[in-house]
Amino acid sequence: MNITNEKVTSYLNQLYSPLTPQLARLRERAEQERVPVILRDTERFLAVMLSAAKPRRVLEIGAAVGYSASCFAEICGEETEIITLEADPQMAERARENIERLGYRDRVTVVLGDARESLKSLGGSFDFVFIDAAKSHYRSFFDGAMKLCVPGSLIVCDNVLMKAKTASDEYDPRGKYRTSIRRMREFLEYITASELVETCVFAAGDGISVSVVR
Repeated sequence: MNITNEKVTSYLNQLYSPLTPQLARLRERAEQERVPVILRDTERFLAVMLSAAKPRRVLEIGAAVGYSASCFAEICGEETEIITLEADPQMAERARENIERLGYRDRVTVVLGDARESLKSLGGSFDFVFIDAAKSHYRSFFDGAMKLCVPGSLIVCDNVLMKAKTASDEYDPRGKYRTSIRRMREFLEYITASELVETCVFAAGDGISVSVVR
């Protein structure tokens, strides 16, 4: 029996509680403006992952308005450095403003530019990577992030099921997302077959993959 449906999602959302009142207001504003932020169950999933992993350096690809990076800062505490990459200048500026207003400026750095290029200029290693940007480029983001990881690092990718489109073409009847679907399928086949990582794909949120670097 398929346990993932709207009733289950609604029930799980009732169990959600925001990390802080300030983050709750930022989420509400983003949702009202239809700015994509991580889903509630994805947020809780990441909170547990981060709490268990206790990373010292976190890399995010896809800042949007800075919501998820701010969540990471709240969860991880003052000892963790977070770098978030954003290609859109307006989004990057909004992310900086929100991060500063929430009090995380000393822990979160927003880097403006195409992530595929920004990844080449980053130094050091990261023990937690979160990818939530252009879905057609996940392979490039993943490969770029791998060069900055060490054995035991976690790479988490969001929205890999693309509202079920990845699983079946019937959810894209007009073929509007054909290229993105093909690339996402190729990406998931790539990371689940790779000998460099151990990967599991979860039907949580809009689909989450978790890869552990070997």
